[in-house]
Amino acid sequence: MSKNKRVTISINNDIDLDFRKLASNKMLFKTGWYSKAIEEAMLLWIEKENK
Repeated sequence: MSKNKRVTISINNDIDLDFRKLASNKMLFKTGWYSKAIEEAMLLWIEKENK
């Protein structure tokens, strides 16, 4: 099992709010929902860029 890495980022407030609204609905506020949503978004971006 790989270790998790804590990171600090700065993003536009409106983008964060839109992302949190969508992610919280999908992840149902389960423990770690925001981290899981960010990880999923990163994996999708990596997949897209590697095509």
